[in-house]
Amino acid sequence: MIMIVFHHFSVHGGFEFGASSITVNKLWVQFIQMGGKIGVNIFVLISGYFLVVAPSLKKSRIIKIWAQVLTYSVVLFVISIPLGLTTFGVKELIKRTFPIIFEHWWFASTYFVMYLISPYLNKLLNSLNKRTYEHMLLLFFVCWCIVFTFTSKTLQGNDLLWFIFLYALSGYIRLFPIKWEIKGKYYIFGSLIAIILNFGVVVFFDVIGMKIPFFQEHATYFYSMRALPCIVISLLLFLGFLKINLRSNRIINTISSCTFGVYLIHDDVYMRTFLWKIIFKNSTYLESNYLIPYSIVVVVLVFFACVLIEFLRIHLIEKKYMKFIMKRLS
Repeated sequence: MIMIVFHHFSVHGGFEFGASSITVNKLWVQFIQMGGKIGVNIFVLISGYFLVVAPSLKKSRIIKIWAQVLTYSVVLFVISIPLGLTTFGVKELIKRTFPIIFEHWWFASTYFVMYLISPYLNKLLNSLNKRTYEHMLLLFFVCWCIVFTFTSKTLQGNDLLWFIFLYALSGYIRLFPIKWEIKGKYYIFGSLIAIILNFGVVVFFDVIGMKIPFFQEHATYFYSMRALPCIVISLLLFLGFLKINLRSNRIINTISSCTFGVYLIHDDVYMRTFLWKIIFKNSTYLESNYLIPYSIVVVVLVFFACVLIEFLRIHLIEKKYMKFIMKRLS
């Protein structure tokens, strides 16, 4: 999630660098942009790994996700009006009341649908033998990753189908564990090498782009969540931490339970403007020597501020209404 916040600092910060020169600040803004889609892929990989063996769909989980998204959608809309970020409108209020249906947050809507269909995906995935499963993954991989990487065409793919591929990929890792014993640190080291190489392509495109604008305009093309370099990095990081034997940690678990809330708060369509352009004024640091440390401080500040807000929502609001709802459903 921290990588995703860095990504949003970059893409929503209003940075406009000229194509005639390459500066440290430009390279930094391009570099931190890489983590966004890697973070998205990893979130889905983690979900698929645990959900593929889930016995059934949890009604409480469905309600929690819907209520969480609804709460932030309405509350942030109400807050945005006096801040002058938007004006009240019945049409907008209706859309805000059904944020998943109207895709106010693309990830939330896609993830919610993926979760709803996960029991049926599980029946399919658990019924496949290893060879058939691998053929299916290869087909998905070629159609929605390889074709996109080299042509930019999605081949009838969309965000949901990509999530299903990632779900199936991590599901395969869970159902058919990798037999060779490679330590987690080697996977993580491999991911760092892949990150450096992917960023190297960006720098190369920047240099060529000074003569051929096309490359400058598509310098971060391989940052897409469907691009081959991105899925390789995501998978290596996932496998790396999967192989590391970490004992249960209360602090980590508490923070991780708040990360989806961090996304909903800071990437609301109005809040992203308020944060990056009004409060922190990212673009004013375009040529500043302090851009790198400033971006780090801002991202950490935004992350933990949102964690605190989500922590309070969970303990002061969610636990109370979930207790009431679960009594009615039991």
